[in-house]
Amino acid sequence: MLKDRGTKKWVAMMLPEHVAGVKEVIENQNKVKQPIQEEVKLNDIDILIHEGMVYNQLLKYSLYQDGYLNILLGRTVYIYYLNNQLRIQDEKDNIHYVSFRKLVM
Repeated sequence: MLKDRGTKKWVAMMLPEHVAGVKEVIENQNKVKQPIQEEVKLNDIDILIHEGMVYNQLLKYSLYQDGYLNILLGRTVYIYYLNNQLRIQDEKDNIHYVSFRKLVM
């Protein structure tokens, strides 16, 4: 019976630069471009954030960070209009400072 080493025999032929390049290509395939927000959507987001803050509701924020869309579940504690930031408290009482530009609807 023939014993084959499978992919092990090919690993020795790949240089570390090739491995890093392949990993980078795979990682970049999952990235997305930041969606462009229209003025109407920005107003809708603003209204939702204000209502959530007034009624102390738990909101689900979609955030664009480095090519990926992340979800943050929390309550808006304060809105910094001068810095264009939100202060959001998540379920574990951690505070997150989120820029308005990172918000996606």
